[in-house]
Amino acid sequence: MTGLLVSVRDRLEAADVLRAGVDLVDVKEPLAGPLGAASPRVWREVVDCVAGEVPVSLALGELLDEGLEERLAAIPAGTSYLKLGLAGCQDNDGWRSLWKDALAQLPAGPGPVAVIYADFPLARSPEPAEVLEAAQELGCPAVLVDTFDKRAGNLLAHWSYDRICQHVEQAQQLGLKVVLAGSLDERAVGLLAMPTVDLLAVRGAACAGERDGRLDPGKVARLVQLVQQRQATRAS
Repeated sequence: MTGLLVSVRDRLEAADVLRAGVDLVDVKEPLAGPLGAASPRVWREVVDCVAGEVPVSLALGELLDEGLEERLAAIPAGTSYLKLGLAGCQDNDGWRSLWKDALAQLPAGPGPVAVIYADFPLARSPEPAEVLEAAQELGCPAVLVDTFDKRAGNLLAHWSYDRICQHVEQAQQLGLKVVLAGSLDERAVGLLAMPTVDLLAVRGAACAGERDGRLDPGKVARLVQLVQQRQATRAS
C-alpha cells in the first residue's frame, strides 16, 4: 500500500499535514537544496509536534556538505528516518567509505535512507545501480528516488514509467522499501500510487505557490484523498 509523505519547513506546517492524514512527516528546508537540512531547532519542534502520531524523517543535505558532522550530532530522539544525498560523489572514489563513516555516526534508532538522483549526471552522483548495491551493504532499510535539479523537470521527465517499475522491483528484491519523489504533481502521484511503492513524497504539489512557499492544507488533503482513491481502485 502506498502512503503519502509531505515535507514541511516548521511545526505549523507539520500540524497542518497531520490533520490532513499524511503517513509520514518529512522535515526539509527547500531553499537549501533538494535535501536541504532545516535547523536542529526546527527538527526538535516538528518531532515534538508530531509526538509519535506518524513517523518523522529528516533531510540532512548531501554527504559532501560542510557541517554534516554537527548535524549528525544534533538529530533528536523520535526521528524514524534520515536522508543523506550523494551529489558530487561521482567524482570521489572514496564515497562508499565516506558514506559508511557518516552512517556510523548516526544515533541508534533512525534508519538511513539511500538517495538516488534520477538526474544523476546533473547531480554528479553515483549511478542508481551503485547506490542500490551500497545501500544493501550498509543496511539501509529504504531507498528514495528524487531529482536534484528542480528546474529540469519532475521524476517522469528523467525516468519512464517502465524504468521506475524496474527500479521498484530491483529495490524490493534487495529488501528495500521504496520512496518516489522528484517534483511529483497530482498526475504523477495518481500514476505512481501503486502497491509496490511504499511512499510518494511531495512538497511543491502541496504548496500554495512554489516549493519554497507555504503548504496549502487543502492541497495536502486532496493529495491524501488521491492516494487513497488510487489504492482503493487498484484493490477492487
